[in-house]
Formats: sequence, structure tokens, C-alpha cells
Amino acid sequence: MVTAAHSERETLLAELELTRGLTIQMTCLGTLGLFVAATLFGGLYQTVTGSPATFQFAPAGVEWWTSALDVLVILVLGTIILIPHEWLHGLAIRYYGGEPKYGVGVAHFILPYAYATTDHEFTRNQFIVLLLTPLVVMTAVGVPVMLIFEWGWLIVPLSANAAGAIADLWMTMTLLGVPADARLQDHPKGVRIYGRASDRPRRISVTALVWDALSGAAVATVVVFILLAVSGPLILDFLGVESLTVGTEGTFTYLFSFVSTPTEISLAVGPGVLSIGAVLGLAYAFIRSYRRSKEPVDEATSDPTDEH
Repeated sequence: MVTAAHSERETLLAELELTRGLTIQMTCLGTLGLFVAATLFGGLYQTVTGSPATFQFAPAGVEWWTSALDVLVILVLGTIILIPHEWLHGLAIRYYGGEPKYGVGVAHFILPYAYATTDHEFTRNQFIVLLLTPLVVMTAVGVPVMLIFEWGWLIVPLSANAAGAIADLWMTMTLLGVPADARLQDHPKGVRIYGRASDRPRRISVTALVWDALSGAAVATVVVFILLAVSGPLILDFLGVESLTVGTEGTFTYLFSFVSTPTEISLAVGPGVLSIGAVLGLAYAFIRSYRRSKEPVDEATSDPTDEH
């Protein structure tokens, strides 16, 4: 006989599956995350080593295939990182008593992906550790190695790993709005969240996350551009600064340059504006997602996952 308390605890609060819409949304978020991660790791590398990272793997000045070879190596570095990423998920699964199963697939002919899954059931906090293990471990190991040996090429796999963890970060933010005694079951195409029926009124929306990220990034980019292009020269001129350059030209870190001398007046704003906008957009989206997950909604009019 099933007790009332047990039945209540086994209520399905949400089931997140990799639908076509979710696949497109995650592709957008992953692309934005890749841009943000590459900017942050590139800026850190340049700050510590004093020179920007280069991604030239073939000898300079060789035939036309030099650039093609560089691109091929970058694609390989960005793809092969999936192996240790999923292996670390698997280690976390084993740590909590599960038996990992690995695989690869193409979601709706759009997004190639690899996965580590299990039939084991996890608590909320255990699942959060499982989600964050690849991002935390690989970043904690890879960044010091990159800086000590000045291996700028490690920016590629580190950025790909961080971009691949965007979904993990979103799920972590979402789970922080779920009671700690909730139970989670993972499967190759999603995750099921079980708990008390009274915990059902939660907003879980990847669609809202994507739109928050894109709109936040757009607004932040425009605001930063206006501040630099309009306010920047006025403030620097008032302070008596004749020239100032922030970042390195030709890289994502290039933000702003200003010259005001008797013989030259110039102003330039670089791609660093987009980098700042992307960082602020993602931060805004994750904060909004966390706050949204803690807001009660009308159970009669709202799907627990808010996904269609």
C-alpha cells in the first residue's frame, strides 16, 4: 500500500525534454556562451602573459590551406573536449552510486550532442554537483595550465567546455528554486523532477531564458557603446587624458581607443563592446531565471515546465 506522504513526494513537478524548440534555444545560448567564454579566457590570458593568444597551428606563409588547417584544428579541439566533459559527468554519477551510460546523438537534425546518463535517482544537491563537475574541474585544471605554459590554444577547448555547460548552469539555477528534498531522474533526452504536489507552482522556461539573454545582451551592448562613444571622450578630455586604449586591436578584448592631441582627434570602439554585452546579457538571464523559478504561478493555467 502506498502512503499519502509517499504519493505526494512522487508528484512529477517537471519533465524537461530536448524538443526541437529547446534544441534551437540551447544552440543560441551555447553560441552566446562560447563568445563570452572565449572573451573571458582570452582577456585573462592576455592580462597574465602580456600578449594576446594566437590560433595559428600551421607555419605562417605556407600554401592556401594554412587557414583551412587552422580552422580544422580549432574544430577538433572544440569537439574532442566532449570526451572528458561527459567522462567527468560519469565520474560524478558513479560517486553517487549510479552506473553511467554514454552515447552521442543529433537532436532534431540540428544539434550534435554527447551525453552521460543513468537510471539512478539523485537528490537535488547531488544533481547540481553532477551538473557542475565538468565545468568546475576542467576550468580549475585547464586555466592554470594555460597560463603557466602559455598555451593560448587551450582557450578553444576551455571555451567549448564552458559553452557546453550553459544548459548545466541554467538547470542549476532552476534547481535552486526547487526544494532540497526533490528527486531527479536523468535520461538521454532530458530530466524528470519529482517532489511534493505543493511544490508544483514553479516557472521553468528556457524560452524566457533565451529571450532574456538576447534582449539583455542587445540593450547592454547599445548602452555601453553610447557611454563609450559619447560620454567617454567628454570625460577623458575633461580629465586631460590625451590618449587611451583599452584592449588589443584585432582581438575580442579591444574595447575602446581615444586620441586627442593638437594634430589628431580620433575615437574607435571595438568588438569588446559585444563581449561586455554578451556577459551582461547572460548574467541578466540567469538572475531572471532564478527569480522566476521561485515565483508561484496559477497551477490551473500554467504548465510546470512552461515549454512547448
